[in-house]
Amino acid sequence: MKNKLQGYFPIIIAGLICIALLAFYLYYEPLYHQLDHEKFKGDDDEAGGIFKLLGNGAIIVGTLSFSWYLLKKKLKSPFKYVKIAAKKVFSFHTYFGWAALALVVIHGGYYLITDFKKPDNLTGAAALVLLLFLAGYGYLLNRNKKGKKKLRSAHFILSIMWIAAILIHGGGFVIGCGVALGVLFLGVTWLERRSTATA
Repeated sequence: MKNKLQGYFPIIIAGLICIALLAFYLYYEPLYHQLDHEKFKGDDDEAGGIFKLLGNGAIIVGTLSFSWYLLKKKLKSPFKYVKIAAKKVFSFHTYFGWAALALVVIHGGYYLITDFKKPDNLTGAAALVLLLFLAGYGYLLNRNKKGKKKLRSAHFILSIMWIAAILIHGGGFVIGCGVALGVLFLGVTWLERRSTATA
C-alpha cells in the first residue's frame, strides 16, 4: 500500500501548497480592497494587455494539450481528418504543455513584478505550482519505460487539479475554452454515430 501511494506524494504536496495559497487568497482578497492603495492599472496599458493575452494563450494551449484525453478516443474515427487531427494533437501534446508552462511563467512574472500585492497572484501561483508538478510528471512519463500506468494516472489527476485552479484564476475565459472543446468533441461524436447509423 505504501509503495502504491509513494508515487502520489508529490500530488499531495502540490495539493496542500495550493490549498494554502487559495485559503490565503480568500482571506487576503477582501482585505486588499479595504486597504488604502492605488488601483492597479497594469491591465489598462499596452504592456499589461499583452501579458494578459499571454495568460489567455497559456489557457488555450493548455486546453489543446488536455484535448488529447478526449481525442485519443478518435484515433479509430470513421472520418479521415478526425483521425489525422487526433494524431497531430498527440504528437504536439508535450509541446503544448511546455508552451503553457512558459507562457504562465512570463504572464505571472510580469504581474509579480508590477503589482506584487495583487490577490490574483495567489491563485495564479497555485496554478503555476500544479503546472510545474504536471510538467515534471509529463517529463518522467516520457523518459521512463516502467511504471507508466502510475505516472499517467498522476499526470491526469494533476491536470484536473490544474484546470480547477486555472478556472478560479482565469474565470470566464477558461469556461469558454472548455465549452468550445466540449462542443467540438460532442459534435464530432454525434456526426460519427450518425454516419455509422446511416451506413
